Amino acid sequence: MRYSVLFIGLIVVACHSGSNGVLGEGANFHVGAGYPRSFRLPDGSMVRVFPNTTVSVAKGFGKDNRDVDIDGEVFLEVTGAGTKPFIVHTRDLVLEVMEGSARFHVAADRSKPGEEADLLEGRLKASKSYHSDTDNEPEELAGGEMVMINRDIDLMEREKLSPAELDKLKAKP
Repeated sequence: MRYSVLFIGLIVVACHSGSNGVLGEGANFHVGAGYPRSFRLPDGSMVRVFPNTTVSVAKGFGKDNRDVDIDGEVFLEVTGAGTKPFIVHTRDLVLEVMEGSARFHVAADRSKPGEEADLLEGRLKASKSYHSDTDNEPEELAGGEMVMINRDIDLMEREKLSPAELDKLKAKP
């Protein structure tokens, strides 16, 4: 009996470790303090969730939509699978993967005024998630570019990433 309790305990730890598990449609997942966790989405895309981050996968993901909501920091490797566009929602941004796959980093903690999306590969369309009195035009990003937004001052800017910034992103755990 002692061995079966140990075996059950190992199964529970393995299931909750989060490494390369699948986040299904309608799932909400929070990574607290500690190490980042990696997950696969139903369309085959990968999401690396950093500490103090919540990821919510929309109901109908893969059938009706490919939408995820982020509060915190993630690194995404989006596949071209699926007929629906892959869309990331944050407090201030809507990021749509254009033309198939993309690799990008999102830092969008809802408790902070600024957010950022850094694109390593692919193409992204970045739009404000709110109506602006000054500018509502989306930005189209190519690999090696980033977008920053600050809702408090109603500013969204696209910039080129420096080689050092790109290297830092590629080396992220």
